[in-house]
Amino acid sequence: MYRTLHFIGASLLFFSSAASAEDRRTDPSHLVIMQLNAEFLWDGVEPEEGSASFPWKGSPTEAREHMQRIAQIIAYSNPDIVNLCEVENMDALRMLNDDFLAGRGYKPYLTQGGDSTTGQDVALLTRIDPEGGSTTFDTRLGYDGTVHKSVTKNYTARIQIGGGEKIAIIGAHLLAQPNRLDRLHQRQAQADALRSMAVDQVAAGYQVVLMGDFNDYDGEASSRDHIDSMPITNVLVRLRTVDPGQTSDDLINVASLVPKATRYTSFWDQNDNGFVDSDSELTSIDHVLLSPTLNDNIESTEFVHDSNPDHATDHYPIVVRLRTGGGPPPLAAGAIRIVALLPNPSGNESQGESATLKNVGQTAVDLHGWKLRDRASTFWSLDSLGSIAPGQEKSILRAGQQMALNNTGDTIDLLDSSGNVVHSVSYGRADEDEAILFTP
Repeated sequence: MYRTLHFIGASLLFFSSAASAEDRRTDPSHLVIMQLNAEFLWDGVEPEEGSASFPWKGSPTEAREHMQRIAQIIAYSNPDIVNLCEVENMDALRMLNDDFLAGRGYKPYLTQGGDSTTGQDVALLTRIDPEGGSTTFDTRLGYDGTVHKSVTKNYTARIQIGGGEKIAIIGAHLLAQPNRLDRLHQRQAQADALRSMAVDQVAAGYQVVLMGDFNDYDGEASSRDHIDSMPITNVLVRLRTVDPGQTSDDLINVASLVPKATRYTSFWDQNDNGFVDSDSELTSIDHVLLSPTLNDNIESTEFVHDSNPDHATDHYPIVVRLRTGGGPPPLAAGAIRIVALLPNPSGNESQGESATLKNVGQTAVDLHGWKLRDRASTFWSLDSLGSIAPGQEKSILRAGQQMALNNTGDTIDLLDSSGNVVHSVSYGRADEDEAILFTP
């Protein structure tokens, strides 16, 4: 039995501000959360933080290419809240948001941490502004026997959604290398500190989302990864427990809600050949833990394995979709939706690919300046469609335009004339002449 943490002068460092909290979700009836380790999300601009090395260090061009691949992963699942691990600084986070996720409604938040060796921090992208327009960094110490240690990479963001539901997002990144005995007590102490942060939020009336790269396995039978990796620590036990004096606030690991065969979030390329050679190279060290009430509202959970871990990031995202108290999104006077795509027509695909749009609103919309965009940030202009009347559908052929509707699947955004994303759809592999239909 470990003892309750003594609070040691937690320091709260504020970063960024906003005049009032906004909720920019396109669907207020749901909240979609993503955990993603972005693997050194750096901007390549001197002076670069930390002493770690990685292939795109010192190269702004390669850093932007890596950043674009991370943005594609985010865009594919279209989350409302993203916890990002391994971010260099606010400049890199703003570049990701402004250059590669523009129009998606995110605001970036980052509180500078204390890991000067790697230079890494944890960061937040959110469509719901945090209370006070800030996230907070917590320097409190956690304990494990005689060892005491803080979490050098963390933040807390309090948000309110729906009918006043109060949620505390705690993002964190713990010491690396799960099987190193010399780090066992330090990481358990870090877990004790995080647990105490969660205790404070629960006491203040908030439901908790605790997520990040914890660099540790969950030994609970219902949450073990696909190869039954067992921890040498009690890190996940501590994090789930929250207040040891009661069980009603215990957190639930969403890993227990996905098929065991899909429970892996991290790729360790043991022989550096760029390929997954065995199951042992894939494990779960990233986690999303939820308060019981939030867990009861989960609609779906997915460990998304669509990205190439050697090409984008060596971690896979966890995506959780929650039902919330808000109503369905109101339709604008003119509301345009993507209702069909034809990615794989017979014949010349560069000419025959097509998309169909529908105006589900009450007024006509002029589509001059509107575009369709894929994950590679290539486009189709919609100028040729002119105006679209209420209830009307119009289709457009690719006709040699740059963007390709990939036969293996993609995410397609509909952008208005100001560059805002007004609708987004994703699809998987398409057979020849198969029309992919979407509910408007």
